[in-house]
Amino acid sequence: MHKRPVLWMFRTLGWTTLLVSSWLSLAVGAQVLPDDGKQDIRNAFEALEKKIRKTSDRKLSGLDGALSALQDYPLYPYLERQILYRHLNLAHRADIEQFLSAYAGQPVSYGLRGAWLRYLADKNAKSAFLANYREGMGATLTCQYLSYQLEQAANPKYWLEKVAPIWLSGQSQPDECDPIFRQWEKAGMMTEDMILGRIERAASKGNPRLVPYLKSKLPPASRYLADLWMSVRNDPAYVLNFSKFPLRKHTYESTILGYGLERLAWSDADKAARAYQHWQPKKIFSRRDTVSMMRAIALSKAIDDAPDARQWLQMADVPDAAPDVKRWHLALLLRHQQWQPVLTLISQASEKQQQQDNFIYWRARALEALGHHKQAHELYTQLAGQRHYYGFMASAKVGKTPNLAHTPTPLSQPLMDEVATHPAARRAFEFLQMGRNFEARREWYYLINHIDTAKIKDAALLANQWGWYDQSIMSFARSGFMDDVEKRFPLAYASEFSVMGETYNVKPAFAMAIARRESTFRSDAISPAGAAGLMQLMPGTARYLAQKKLSRDILFEPEQNLQFGVQYLRYLANKLGDNPVLISASYNAGWRKVLQWLPEDADQPTDVWIENIPYKETRHYVKAVMAYRYIYEHQLSGPSELFQQLADSAIPSSQRISDQGQSLQLAPD
Repeated sequence: MHKRPVLWMFRTLGWTTLLVSSWLSLAVGAQVLPDDGKQDIRNAFEALEKKIRKTSDRKLSGLDGALSALQDYPLYPYLERQILYRHLNLAHRADIEQFLSAYAGQPVSYGLRGAWLRYLADKNAKSAFLANYREGMGATLTCQYLSYQLEQAANPKYWLEKVAPIWLSGQSQPDECDPIFRQWEKAGMMTEDMILGRIERAASKGNPRLVPYLKSKLPPASRYLADLWMSVRNDPAYVLNFSKFPLRKHTYESTILGYGLERLAWSDADKAARAYQHWQPKKIFSRRDTVSMMRAIALSKAIDDAPDARQWLQMADVPDAAPDVKRWHLALLLRHQQWQPVLTLISQASEKQQQQDNFIYWRARALEALGHHKQAHELYTQLAGQRHYYGFMASAKVGKTPNLAHTPTPLSQPLMDEVATHPAARRAFEFLQMGRNFEARREWYYLINHIDTAKIKDAALLANQWGWYDQSIMSFARSGFMDDVEKRFPLAYASEFSVMGETYNVKPAFAMAIARRESTFRSDAISPAGAAGLMQLMPGTARYLAQKKLSRDILFEPEQNLQFGVQYLRYLANKLGDNPVLISASYNAGWRKVLQWLPEDADQPTDVWIENIPYKETRHYVKAVMAYRYIYEHQLSGPSELFQQLADSAIPSSQRISDQGQSLQLAPD
């Protein structure tokens, strides 16, 4: 290995100190960083990475010359790490530990410490392992660490007390934990409470296959509790089998009943209510559990518009209830346009809730509906100066142009240059130039978390100038400079959105708003559900639109993803009468769900319908997309009539759609 002090990188690296202005792109949209004359060295770095992976151990020393030539390159530490991975042995302990010390907590060290500890454990190098272990290394290494400590502990109890958090997992733990679990159990620390606590985690949130094993560790008189957990987990309606709950151990049984009742409420609120009414008089539930169960039943009934929904909401709307109870109580009253009860409910809310934007807006709406126009106008005017969905809606109500309150972030070139020369910023920039976005983001996250808060806005400006919009938006959110509308809502891929918008007759501002909400213009974004790319499309949707087989990888190509996303918006628009609210909701939740949410018999004011969208995520999504669309329309073509249209519009009932014979062909979910 090329040996020299690993603290080299804290020297001034003159060749990489580029003027920020040299990185600017002249084009607005999908910015591409201009050639800074360093592509050859980047190519050399990536070529050497491959050589290190492929070169045999005995020939690695032959790469010393190539390594030396790159020692002043910002990504050199990544080459050092690669060499250290190849030399994970005690002979190179000093080099490895020096590197881990120099880059502690930095992305370049990620994974190396864990690999080093696994090697030391395999070699039973106890002293080296203990010297290198750090908290938060995962169950396997933590159990190994505790085993070593227990071997030499003068006070074993101190170390055994650290076993409980590892034991109390709803998942199976690694074999390396078995010895300390046995020692912990032998010391009498595996109590019945501990066993039942782990059964609860395994049955309710983890791996239910653990339950039979854990049941065997319970005293015979308590094993029925494990059976109850599994029965309720498999079928929440089991809580209606009243005779199966003897209440011999009511503290534990009430936890099982509470879990089952809450789950049952979301699938069958009437059954959950019947179970609740049976069990509540027995006074086995804590106040916290009671409030939680009441919330689940009341919200489920409100979403379904059950006849007794308001009664349950009134019972659930107690001072220590979750805020969404009152929010859904309000939404139910709005659905039926019961304006006087709306005012009464808002007046009963806490002072803090009454000052929230949604409560101010709906108070104004109720006052307007009841003929109190002056008071309504005052409240609308109070909201109208604010840059959000309710502020824009309030502006429309009083005939004002919504105020974007744009204030450019103060730009200081010297401060931006200072951020740009930070080692993490250099490394992020190099990875970005190579198209290695994941590694670039890791370095950027480290940068944002390790520079002075006052400099985060300079980092945000820097990322914006690089055309790295997702990280610029994220950094602005961290900086507190929230009024720079033009940079928080950049015109990313503007020309591409314009072309595709014209092709599919979709307003570019609408598509840009969707992309801004979906991915913050991150082309390699992927959701837990598998939605991919700039506009977060499911591969099945793209295949449906293309009418041919496609690789998911094509969705990570911005132009392709953008085309499919805009085409999909047109597809939804054709099915939904170009209604932007229904299109947005369908883009997020799927057409089938939105069809279920349409009012049944009569059209419903658009703002009321949005407030009653059952999914919290979709409700927030629609509000955000409408606000973002307005902002983009304002930037692209000046003042927009969008919110005036929303304020004056209604969502059509499913009955009216049926009467008019409109096609209800389904878009793919």
